[in-house]
Amino acid sequence: MLFDLRSPHRRRVIKTVYDFLALLIGIGLVGFGVGTGTNINPFSSAGGGGGTATGEKVYIDAVANAQKKAKASPTNPAAWAKVGTAAYALATLPVNFDSTVGYTASGHAALDKLKQAWTTYLALAPAKPDATFAGEVVAAFGTPPPSGTGIGDYKTAESAQEVVTANSPTLYTEYEFLAYYAYLANEPSRGDLASARAIALAPKSAVKQVRSAMASVKASAEQAATGTTGSTSTTGATG
Repeated sequence: MLFDLRSPHRRRVIKTVYDFLALLIGIGLVGFGVGTGTNINPFSSAGGGGGTATGEKVYIDAVANAQKKAKASPTNPAAWAKVGTAAYALATLPVNFDSTVGYTASGHAALDKLKQAWTTYLALAPAKPDATFAGEVVAAFGTPPPSGTGIGDYKTAESAQEVVTANSPTLYTEYEFLAYYAYLANEPSRGDLASARAIALAPKSAVKQVRSAMASVKASAEQAATGTTGSTSTTGATG
């Protein structure tokens, strides 16, 4: 688990997350999902389905039905997007997700289906990627509780944030988040590109703060990815 504080590496990852969130709040962002198309409310896509076994079965059946249709049309990106959205809704039901602890075993099982659907979806290279679906992936695999609803799989979150950012190419905040995930995914070159774009798009009044935020995130991520011997961890920041 990411928040096992006995690991110095994970403590550095956690510090990176909170450093970035604090800096974003400092430049006017109210919450982690603001402006990104992502949603840190775990129940929004779940439709308030409650936590009863009967309510959960509806979501389980929805995933199964979507998977059946996707297998019947395996080259249809939209079909896989429906699988992913259904899996996200299932994963974020109250019985599968706790905002202070994270996902249960059944929640993680649903996230596995979401990740498979997302990976397949991207491999099919849809002409116009679904930014809403991508936002759900960011929420599921990005920042863990209590600041987010993800599991700290930053490589997956980055791949989805790229779609979200491309859908809103003039919003500097989208590039900030893209840089954030890229740095935590141990992709510094990609992080630098997104960071530079965020700074270029930011209003003059925010440029200094954006530059500072990006520098802080990069430095913290580099520390998080470096072991006590000074070598870079091969596991990245996912824990």
